[in-house]
Amino acid sequence: MGFAATLIGEAFYQFQDILRQIGGLLMILMGLMVTGWLKIFWFMKEKRFELKNKPTGYLGSSLVGISFAAGWTTCMGPILSAILALVASDPGRGSLLLVFYSVGFAIPFFIMSFFISSTKWIVRYSKPIMKIGGITLILVGILLFTGQMAKITVYLIKWFGVSWF
Repeated sequence: MGFAATLIGEAFYQFQDILRQIGGLLMILMGLMVTGWLKIFWFMKEKRFELKNKPTGYLGSSLVGISFAAGWTTCMGPILSAILALVASDPGRGSLLLVFYSVGFAIPFFIMSFFISSTKWIVRYSKPIMKIGGITLILVGILLFTGQMAKITVYLIKWFGVSWF
C-alpha cells in the first residue's frame, strides 16, 4: 500500500497546486449545495441498487459491512493508513495513536446507540445544521483554494505541538 501511495504521490506531485485548487473549488461547490444556495439537479439524483430477495444472516451482514466500508474508506483510509504506517515504524507511539483513533471513531456510534430514540431534535434543527455545515465547507474550500490551509496547519502544529505523539 505504501509503495502504491508513493507512486501515485510522485505522479501527481507536479500537479499538486492545481489539484489543491480543484479540491478547494469542489468543496466550495458542495458547501453551496449543502446550504441550499445552489441547486445542481444532476448532483441531487439518487441511484439505488435494490435486491428482490434480501439476504439475511451471515451473507446479508457481510454485504452490509462491505457497503458500509466502501462508503467510509474514502473518509478514514488516508488517516488510518498513516497511523498503521506509524505502528509499523514505531510500535509504541503508533499503537497509542491507533487506540485514540479507534476510541474517537467509536464514541459517536456509542453515543448514538444510547440516544437514538431521542434524536428527533436533529430533524427539527436540520436546516440550521445544514447551513452551518455548508458554510464550514465553503470556508475550508476557500482556505484550501488559496493555500492558506497549509499555513493554518503549520500554525496549529506550532501552537499545540505534536511532541506528545
